[in-house]
Amino acid sequence: MFVEILFLVIISLVAIVTKSIFFYLLLMVVLVLCLPGIIALNSAPYVPTLKKNADSMLKLADIKPGMKIYDLGAGDGRLVKRAADKGANAIGYEISFVLVLFFWLKKGIFREKGRVYWGSLWSKDISDADIVMVFLMPRAMEKFKKKKYATMKKGAKLVSNIFLLPGEKPVKQENGVYLYIKK
Repeated sequence: MFVEILFLVIISLVAIVTKSIFFYLLLMVVLVLCLPGIIALNSAPYVPTLKKNADSMLKLADIKPGMKIYDLGAGDGRLVKRAADKGANAIGYEISFVLVLFFWLKKGIFREKGRVYWGSLWSKDISDADIVMVFLMPRAMEKFKKKKYATMKKGAKLVSNIFLLPGEKPVKQENGVYLYIKK
C-alpha cells in the first residue's frame, strides 16, 4: 500500500507543478491501476518477508524440481524467483500493479525465473498446487481457509509466514513460519 500511495503522491506533485494535462491523465491511469493494491490492506499489505523467514518458508516447503508452486500475494516476487531457481514451476499473484511491474522489470534486467501476474488471489485456481505460500493477515487467513485451503489437493503443502491457519495444527514451524499439509 505504501508503494502505491508514494507513487500517486509523486505523480500528483509533478502534475501540480507542471500543470500538464499529460500528468493529470497519467495520475488517473495510475490511480485506477493502484487502487486494488490500496484496497487490499485487509488481506495483505505489502510487507517484504524477512530473509530468515523466506529461508524458513523455502526450507519447510522442501521444493523439488517440477513442483507447482503458488505464492499468493507475491509482492515483489522474491519467493517466486527463489522457488523457480530450485526448478519449480513458480507462479505468484499480486494485486498491486506497481509491485508486479517491478517484478517484471527485474525479470527483464536480471533474467530472473518465475512469473508474477497481476490479479486477486481470491479468483485464482490453486487446486493443482503442490505448495502454496502465503503471508496474509489473520482475517484473510480465515477467508483463505474457507475459500482456498478447502480446494487444495490432498498432500499439498501450505506454508504461511507469521499467521496461523485457524483451526489447523501446523506440521512444522520455524522462525514464525508454519507448514500445513492438506489432509
